[in-house]
Amino acid sequence: MSKNLLFSCFASLLLFVSCRPEPSEDYSIPVDGDGNTYQTITIGTQTWMVGNLQTTHLNDGTPIEQDVQWENAEVKPVFCYYDNNSANEATYGMLYNWHAVRSGKLAPKGWHVATKQDWEKLIAHYGGLNKAGGAFKALKLWREPNTGATNSSRLGLLPTGCCLGSFESGIFEGQGEYGYWWTSTPAIGGGGEMIHLSYNSETVEGNGSSPDFGYAVVCVKN
Repeated sequence: MSKNLLFSCFASLLLFVSCRPEPSEDYSIPVDGDGNTYQTITIGTQTWMVGNLQTTHLNDGTPIEQDVQWENAEVKPVFCYYDNNSANEATYGMLYNWHAVRSGKLAPKGWHVATKQDWEKLIAHYGGLNKAGGAFKALKLWREPNTGATNSSRLGLLPTGCCLGSFESGIFEGQGEYGYWWTSTPAIGGGGEMIHLSYNSETVEGNGSSPDFGYAVVCVKN
């Protein structure tokens, strides 16, 4: 084989290798900043994470402060366990403040904290605000009568309760009766929009919330 032919073959091989596209990362399974993985479910055109987020790190590896007294909830990303009891993590996940959500790095890579629009689309899929809550609620852990609960969405949302704002020094309330989830949509006047479910209603409610409250988080695939 001549040197010219050998060089030509080598150059062609280099060109082929250099032109190959980089393998894309697979985000079909959400992996959070702690390495936890989650089940998923596709509903219409959306893919939702099943279960509340339970990471102590942002997706770039930055630690999120565990704020037992909720002293820094007004100024930086923090999280806590309901009642500051880590035994609640496995079932209910963590409660985060708005600053953790608005960092844009709380959700697993390739995913995002569900927006208000994501929730609105899901709610419409299950019959609107007045009945969709029943489709979202799990059949267990909610206080009776758990009105309208069917879990037909298979999201199995639980009564997470919440951590009240820093003005209440992080008092907890509502576990077993109410579920609260941040959206990643800012609220008019500050803070973020949230979603609320109740044990005695199948209605989905939502409103703007102060940034220093602690709510659960669920995510949607980008």
